[in-house]
Amino acid sequence: MAKSRVQFICQSCGSVHQRWAGKCDACGEWNTLVEEGTSGGIGSGPANTRNARKGRAVVLTTLSGDIEDAPRIISGIGELDRATGGGFVRGSALLVGGDPGIGKSTLLTQAAAALASKGHRIVYVSGEEAVAQIRLRAQRLGVASSPVELAAETNVEDILATIADGKRPDLVILDSIQTLWTDLADSAPGTVT
Repeated sequence: MAKSRVQFICQSCGSVHQRWAGKCDACGEWNTLVEEGTSGGIGSGPANTRNARKGRAVVLTTLSGDIEDAPRIISGIGELDRATGGGFVRGSALLVGGDPGIGKSTLLTQAAAALASKGHRIVYVSGEEAVAQIRLRAQRLGVASSPVELAAETNVEDILATIADGKRPDLVILDSIQTLWTDLADSAPGTVT
């Protein structure tokens, strides 16, 4: 096992420092350096990338054949379906972003309820709110009777176990991604990994 050593990562720009300082030399921000260990796991250096699979670039114009539309999961929320190109594509990842309080969680709760009411298995995992808080929002929106599966969890391995329990979900909502952490990384949730 590799010897563990400590380094300090700037939470604003991601620069690595060997010693703690009050101010990041790279971006000039104050009090943004966080101590992290480097004893393996994700992003621990060249040893992890040696056996990594490399992607193969393909020139777009050399692709041939008919292009079929990907099957989509339509939420029934007009603007959301338009923004997703006609619905959620199976197997894809979609990052919903915006300022705090703008309604991201509300929109995703509405979409989850609409899809679950159509018979889709929807798992809504919150890293910021308790299940009771999500239920209160659903009541406020008038969708509390929808069969959406709720979980309050931030550990990626536990989330994967929850998702694997039962029938494969049609849609998984992770609210919010910056709260998640994994046993494979030494860094804290919400930090640069």
